[in-house]
Amino acid sequence: MKALHITAHGSPSTLKPVEVPHSPLGKNQVRVRIEAAAVNPSDVVSIEGRFPHAVLPRVLGRDFAGRVVEGPPELLGTQVWGTGGDLGISRHGAHAEELVLPVAGISRRPSNLTPEQAASAGVPFTTAWSCLVDAAVLTSGETVVVAGAAGAVGWAAVELAAALGARVVALVKGADDAARVDRTRVVGVARSDLNDLVAVVQQVTDGRGAQVALNGVGGPVLGPLLDSLGPGGRLCVYSAAAGREATLDLFDFYRRRLRLLGINTVFLTVEDGARILDQLRPLFESGRVRPHPSIQPFPLDEAARAYEAVARGSASKVVLVPRPA
Repeated sequence: MKALHITAHGSPSTLKPVEVPHSPLGKNQVRVRIEAAAVNPSDVVSIEGRFPHAVLPRVLGRDFAGRVVEGPPELLGTQVWGTGGDLGISRHGAHAEELVLPVAGISRRPSNLTPEQAASAGVPFTTAWSCLVDAAVLTSGETVVVAGAAGAVGWAAVELAAALGARVVALVKGADDAARVDRTRVVGVARSDLNDLVAVVQQVTDGRGAQVALNGVGGPVLGPLLDSLGPGGRLCVYSAAAGREATLDLFDFYRRRLRLLGINTVFLTVEDGARILDQLRPLFESGRVRPHPSIQPFPLDEAARAYEAVARGSASKVVLVPRPA
C-alpha cells in the first residue's frame, strides 16, 4: 500500500508516498481503508521532528475517516472516523491507504458527514472537547471567550460551546478574521488589533466577566484573556504558537480565584479519541455542531503540497484523499 512512511525527520517539501507492506492484523484489531485524512499543524511538527517521543520509522497522520475492511464480522463495512495523539507520532498513522487499529480505537462516523468532513473534525473537535468539557467542565449559560476563533480549533470550540448552551465571545486578530466568524454562534467579536476584548466581554456580561477562556494563541493574549474573566474563571491553554512566555500578576490571579488549565491532546490515545468522537457524533448528526466550512482536498501523491499549505497557515482544513486501491 502507499503511505507517508518516514525513516528520518525533515522538511514537509520532501514528503512523498512510498510502497510499504500491509500491517498484519492482530487480535481485537480492524483494518480501515482510508477515505480521507486531515493534515494538522501537529502533523507538520511531527515530520519536522519536534515531538521528542516520536518513533522512527513511522507513517504520519493523526485524523482519518474510512471504512472497516477486515476484522470482526459485525464491523465489516462500517464507516468510521478516528483521531489520536499517538497516531503518526508513536505508532503508524493515517496518511496511508490503510490503517490497522484496535477495535476500541474506531468510532462510527456521523451519517451526515462526508469522509472529508469527518476526517477534518478530529484534532480540532477533540481539542475543543478536552478544553470545554473535560477540563473546564462548561455548563449551559456560562460565557466563553475563544481566542483564535477564526482557526480550525477556534471554529470547533465556538460550535461546541454554543451547542452546549454557552454564550461565546470570539477573539480574532483583525478585520479579515472577524469576517470569518459566524455571528449566529457568538454574542460578541473582539479584535486583538483593537485591544477591545475586556470591553466587549464586560458589555455582553453586564460587567460580570466570562467564566471560561480558551487560549490557542499563546503569550500575547494571556493577559487580556485573564482580564476578561470574572471571579473563579477558568483559562484553558492548549497551544503557545505565537509565544511561550507571558507575565502573570499572581496577586490578582489568586485574589480573583482564577484557574489556569493546561491541555495537551498529544497524550490522547486513539482509544481516547474514539471516546470523545462517540460523544460528538450525536451533536453532528443533529446539526447542533457543524464541520469546518472550508475543506481543501489533496491526493496522497501531493502530500508535500498539502503539508506546505498547512505550514503556511491555510484558512481551509487540508485533507489528503488516497485514491481507491
